[in-house]
Amino acid sequence: MVLFRFMGVSERLCNNQKRASDPMAFNHSWRAIFRPGASDDYFMDGRPMAFAVDADGFNPVNAWWLSELSRLIYRKDAGEGVDIPGQASRSDFLARAGLVERQFFSGSAIQGALVETINAGDGAFAALVFRGTSGHLSNWLVNLNMALCPWPVGGNVHRGFKTVLIGLWDTIAAALETVKKPLYYTGHSLGGALATLAASLRPPRAVYTFGAPRMGDAAFAETLADVPVFNVCNPRDIVTELPPSGRWARFTHAGTIVKNTEVFLPRSTFARAPAFLAGHAPLNYTAQLPVAFDN
Repeated sequence: MVLFRFMGVSERLCNNQKRASDPMAFNHSWRAIFRPGASDDYFMDGRPMAFAVDADGFNPVNAWWLSELSRLIYRKDAGEGVDIPGQASRSDFLARAGLVERQFFSGSAIQGALVETINAGDGAFAALVFRGTSGHLSNWLVNLNMALCPWPVGGNVHRGFKTVLIGLWDTIAAALETVKKPLYYTGHSLGGALATLAASLRPPRAVYTFGAPRMGDAAFAETLADVPVFNVCNPRDIVTELPPSGRWARFTHAGTIVKNTEVFLPRSTFARAPAFLAGHAPLNYTAQLPVAFDN
């Protein structure tokens, strides 16, 4: 596992790239943590640069696109029985960003979607996006089923994560066979863990996770040695340190840890979540990424 630090916004913009707007503000609200799908500000940062499909290594622009997809996937749509008149759907937000959802996946405690750019050409890409933990208690119990068990490709992984992904993998794999554009996997929290597991079964161009927990042992991580996996972690996000790793627990992250170094705002009231929880909110991963814009 490789670790490098992601410097503050003013230091991270490179090649004379400039912002068209101020960075999204860090949000300490409980809503940002527990209701990420209730936002209405997806893909709102000015004019983002095109997705860099030829990027060699971690790319902050690609991270921004995939972070926003990882946040938007929490928004429930008509296909899930949620259709509120006058409220923008997940598809509406995707269309505004030049994207379309080709297929939605739903299984036992697992949801995700195959998304791609509407147009081909430079910057065209596709993304397999997994949703993090939300909804019913059974979804949350998946996280607690953390005994290590054998993984088909090698090594051992979190039993709960394995169970939910394998149960839906044939459907997902069939959809991926139709993809003609450069393919990326992404997700926040549990979604990031599932994206990493999926990458060992069918390698994508790269994996970007946000606030993902550890999901396997060192032998499993080795199965991804040839796949670029970037685990973006906010400071004090407690989930990125779970399950614990020590003498009796062999969990580790696969790939590269991209550690943000932003300073959290002080918390003054109980109405605002503490940093170790606020840092895990999907919105706060987008907020702390250095989004490069053209003029």
